[in-house]
Amino acid sequence: MLLAFAPTAPAQLLSPGKLIASHGDLDGVRNCTRCHQLGERGVANAKCLDCHKSIAQRIAQKKGFHATIGDRTCGECHKDHFGTDFDAVHFDTVGFDHRAKTGFDLAGGHARTACRDCHRPEYVVEAAVRQEAGEHGRLASTYLGLATTCVGCHRDDDPHSGQFPNQGCEDCHSEVDWKKPDRFDHAKTRYPLRGKHADAACRDCHTPIPGRKGALKLTGLEFGTCAACHQQDDPHAGQFAARRCDECHSEVGWKNLTRFDHSATKYPLTGRHLDVDCQKCHAPLPGRRGAMRLTGLEFGACLACHRSDDPHGGRLGTACNDCHTTAGWRATGGADFERKFDHARTRFALHGKHATVPCAACHDPARPRDQDIALTFVAATRTRAYPVPLADQCTSCHVDYHAGAFARSPGGLECKNCHGEDAWLPTDYDIARHNRDARYELTGAHRAAPCVACHKSAALGQQTLVFRIAEQDCVACHRANDPHGEQFAGRSCDSCHDTRAFRIAAFDHSKTRYPLDGAHRIVACAACHPSVPGPGGKPMRKYRPLGMTCRDCHEGERS
Repeated sequence: MLLAFAPTAPAQLLSPGKLIASHGDLDGVRNCTRCHQLGERGVANAKCLDCHKSIAQRIAQKKGFHATIGDRTCGECHKDHFGTDFDAVHFDTVGFDHRAKTGFDLAGGHARTACRDCHRPEYVVEAAVRQEAGEHGRLASTYLGLATTCVGCHRDDDPHSGQFPNQGCEDCHSEVDWKKPDRFDHAKTRYPLRGKHADAACRDCHTPIPGRKGALKLTGLEFGTCAACHQQDDPHAGQFAARRCDECHSEVGWKNLTRFDHSATKYPLTGRHLDVDCQKCHAPLPGRRGAMRLTGLEFGACLACHRSDDPHGGRLGTACNDCHTTAGWRATGGADFERKFDHARTRFALHGKHATVPCAACHDPARPRDQDIALTFVAATRTRAYPVPLADQCTSCHVDYHAGAFARSPGGLECKNCHGEDAWLPTDYDIARHNRDARYELTGAHRAAPCVACHKSAALGQQTLVFRIAEQDCVACHRANDPHGEQFAGRSCDSCHDTRAFRIAAFDHSKTRYPLDGAHRIVACAACHPSVPGPGGKPMRKYRPLGMTCRDCHEGERS
């Protein structure tokens, strides 16, 4: 009997059973040491990793599931010798912690996806895994080698037809919902959406790509001009072909002319004309529904529009503005008219002192220019009873008293930056603004000094207020008050004094050429620095030059 079973006995005694199919090439006694170490039980991890190099590489890089199992051996999870049909790969796909074990967090739609929906042979991109698993027929069962980028699995799902080759899907999309680009911010593109554009549906601007179902054209769009998208929406029938839409319109709304200023046209609107609906003057264009005639209108004389309104039947000629203004058809002029006229209906409401000046102060075209007022009238209104002065800013009427001194200051030359309409003085320019806007910060006693002390200084030869002071050192203002005469010529005052007080609280004599020691330390300053006549006979304390030998001070004290 032993002789009959002699050929098979060694294999049965040494092998516990057939190897799994993927290890079939290792069957036979001669290959035992390929996996087992002589004299040791079980399987040696190092021998497994000699063949499973892709797993060995992940463990070395501390990446993936196998890098998290610690000191466990391969044989504890992967059994062999159970026959060719046995599957050595078993783990709980339901309770598996994908984030902790692999480093790839399943979020959004990924969390609801079955394992094999992603772990499929066609998605294995790592060459080493494809080769290793393919050689052993395990490509369909391996969980290794997938890419971690979106296109690794979704290349065939790209709805943009390759328009973004250099961007990752995750720049705009998240796992929550592929169809909603919840990470996309249109404000970071070259065309931020504002106003009504922010409410427009994507497809209103991004049309479908021919031949690619569901794909929208997202790149290569023209957006330099409004007409690039709105050529067919032009309600003006080409009347402004040479002008840009955004000169009058904005994204706030097509019908809301937020940027159009009728005063910039050849016919500025004033008075009651400001309240007239556009259609009253701009009639519809024949054959173009909704379009109004905006160019080529007659406006040289009032009767061009108001001929049918002329109560005089042409008897008084066509110069209606000799008696009337756009403020109303009734005759203008006289004290009663001026008293009742509501200036708030114009573009320049009167406040403060402006409300108390006579009308002629601003509306008299014969008023000469003087050092305070220089009026310029709107050309189209000069022949009216009350011509309209240009009043874009204060300096339109008021001569700059400061001769451009504040031209480069924050806010520019506008008088209202410092002055109010109720009274010219006091100004709103306080110490805080001085220290913020001026080049000379006020500190100490300077904060209590009146403005005219520095800006109208006889010491600087100034007779009027001057706000641009070229010399800003102490001597420039305090030369007449110098108590030292010329004793410290060449030295700045702030080397000893500061702006808090002129008196020196604690002078450090050790920094002079004669440091004080011994009894000298308690001697009063006046004992060594006597009062002497200064320039002009005014007494001053003598600090230099002084002798520094004992005899220079103590000559009379010798016994």
